[in-house]
Amino acid sequence: MTEDADIGAIVCHVQEMPTENSPVWGAAGGAEWKPELRARRSLEEVNEILESIGDGFFALDQNWTVTYWNNMAETVLGKPKEQVWGQNLWEVFPESVGSQSYMKYYQAFTENQSVHFEDFYPPLQKWYEISAYPSPKGLSVYFRDITERKRLNSALEESKKNYISLFESCPLPMWVFDLETLRFLDVNQAAIDHYQYTKEEFLAMSVRDIRPYEEIPILEAALSFNPVTRRGEKKGIFRHRKKNGEIVQTDIQTNLIQYEGRPAVVTIANDMTERFAYVQAIEHQNAKLREIAFMQSHVVRAPLARIMGIVSMLQDLDLREDERQQLLDFLEISANEMDGIVKQISDKTI
Repeated sequence: MTEDADIGAIVCHVQEMPTENSPVWGAAGGAEWKPELRARRSLEEVNEILESIGDGFFALDQNWTVTYWNNMAETVLGKPKEQVWGQNLWEVFPESVGSQSYMKYYQAFTENQSVHFEDFYPPLQKWYEISAYPSPKGLSVYFRDITERKRLNSALEESKKNYISLFESCPLPMWVFDLETLRFLDVNQAAIDHYQYTKEEFLAMSVRDIRPYEEIPILEAALSFNPVTRRGEKKGIFRHRKKNGEIVQTDIQTNLIQYEGRPAVVTIANDMTERFAYVQAIEHQNAKLREIAFMQSHVVRAPLARIMGIVSMLQDLDLREDERQQLLDFLEISANEMDGIVKQISDKTI
């Protein structure tokens, strides 16, 4: 029932106070009042629903005249009912002529099909999610402010772009794997180049597949993040297996993150195999140098001291020929011993 319905048309007639033999009876000016009353009650119920919903709502007739404008529409668009009700929508919002909403509403009218879309309203700098439903009498439009959601989505998208840029440009192998299943979720190009698996192969594998079998327990122990906070950082040197079977010593740093709504682990891997080999070579060479130093300070000194003593005796003593010959023999023995030591030192430097 409309606002100008004639309430006074409903007239009640009641008999005098009943007696035992005269029951109450009544009429309402004819049976035709009942449908109108039901219609009015139905209208009131609909109005109550439209005013209580969290969405903005307005209705238009075939001439674009606003026939309904709920409280949420007032709040979201900043237009009170008095300024809108009974007015042409495009006269109230002239800046929206030619907008996405303008074209979509026309589409709903001309094709007689509901439309669902998003639109930006420059005067308020806000985004709206809109659904419009055509009917023989006009158009019913529901909408809600999604500006904050769009802002968060935009920030999330920007963050994702930054992540992808950093992830792909990192010169070290990086990957993300699921904390529960240990399956790879993403890998960068450096990981593909280093481990020699394609990205598709990686995504069909778990981190167990790049570890020697005997080190799986070490892997599982290393992934024991704090079960209360579900956060933690791990680092250490672990053995990894490349596609060609080569075992490499790898410095691993991991951290727990949320990846597409689920707990995951981001990993940076630095192959330390060559560095370890270099360090081992240096340590081996240092061991040789320490041995040479010991030989120089201890082993070489003994024959050298004997030689120096024999030379002194030859110079200072008046010796018989046989005694002199014996000292010369000792001198030759010491010289040969020293020559052998020098050769040993030379061999250790190779």
